Amino acid sequence: MTDRSGAAEVITPVDGQQLAMALHAASTAHRATLISGGGTKIGWGRTPGSVDVVISTSKLDGVTHRYGDLTATLGAGATLAAVNRELARHHQWLPLDSAFDGATIGGLLATNDSGPLRHRYGTPRDRVLGVTLAMTDGRLVKAGGTVVKNVAGYDLARLVSGSYGTLAAIETATFKLAPLPAASGSLRVRYADRAAFCRAAAALSESRLDLTTLDFHAAFPAGDEAVWHLLVRVASSPAATEAQLAAAKAIMDDGTEPIRGGQEEALWRDQVRAPWEGAGATVRLSWRPADLANVLSLIESVHQRLHVPVVLTGRVAVGAGALRIDASPPAQVAAIEHLRSSPLVGHVVALRADPLVKESIDVWGPMPDAVRLMHAIKRKLDPAGILNAGRGPI
Repeated sequence: MTDRSGAAEVITPVDGQQLAMALHAASTAHRATLISGGGTKIGWGRTPGSVDVVISTSKLDGVTHRYGDLTATLGAGATLAAVNRELARHHQWLPLDSAFDGATIGGLLATNDSGPLRHRYGTPRDRVLGVTLAMTDGRLVKAGGTVVKNVAGYDLARLVSGSYGTLAAIETATFKLAPLPAASGSLRVRYADRAAFCRAAAALSESRLDLTTLDFHAAFPAGDEAVWHLLVRVASSPAATEAQLAAAKAIMDDGTEPIRGGQEEALWRDQVRAPWEGAGATVRLSWRPADLANVLSLIESVHQRLHVPVVLTGRVAVGAGALRIDASPPAQVAAIEHLRSSPLVGHVVALRADPLVKESIDVWGPMPDAVRLMHAIKRKLDPAGILNAGRGPI
């Protein structure tokens, strides 16, 4: 139910017990419920038929830093930016990145959101050690531990990562941290020829260089030639950083000086945010790293067939990225269907899309073989089916 104005009720718990009680009450009354942190991904997923309750985690923002163990337990509502400011006091950080300034720990883990830092540090799922979850039956459940060697209950922590809030509400999450590097430098090289771009990307991926990031940015503007960029970051000791950057420059066949300081931070901020500029659709997809050249041909075919500008950014050695489609809703639908028909890419998910697009296709795409198991888990943990108001993949 909603109030007389038609607006959803907003509940802001101050601790885990209140969070669990709010979920239990919503489940008992069969009220469709959203869990919201910073609200940066509130438009992701299917369009809900109705939302009765919004539970905000904004006051669950505590930080417990065990700097001797290189771990921290973080409240779901704590923002990544605030967390890293606190961790920096002991020269440590949580090496994750997000396109959104207000991204919270709970939101990052629930969506398994990642960016260029995934090359070295992995995704939130890779770094989480344990969680405290509020269940729809009113219980608080702890899984995993607070130190790296403790793996009890580890699978449950991984299970909620990427569940998009469909199974339980995250109260806290414990992560393994990393020392802040003493030095950093980046390279951004533009290629006029796709073949040369792909050769350099493959050589960097296959090298023994200890790169912090290895990313690319491929833009197919309307009525213009495609633009190919490789982006590399090295963050280590001063001597190691210089040596690795010099070796990367030689592979990239580029003579420009490394980018540092504020310009370097701006470079990676722009790279992370590139898929979210404008008002077009943002589509997540994955591929085999060895197929990058063929995937770029596929993206170019979308651009040429539909005559729409597209931008693909991604992780060279991982085989994952995001495509921005700056086009009308019918063209967005056609592009997504074209991608889903290709064996070159998988997990084609429309993270951001016009409501008309969401009416035409399932934003999550075909479900994996494990969908029956996931639905069984969903029925066990959320028997009333209230969580995420039908927006999630299950």
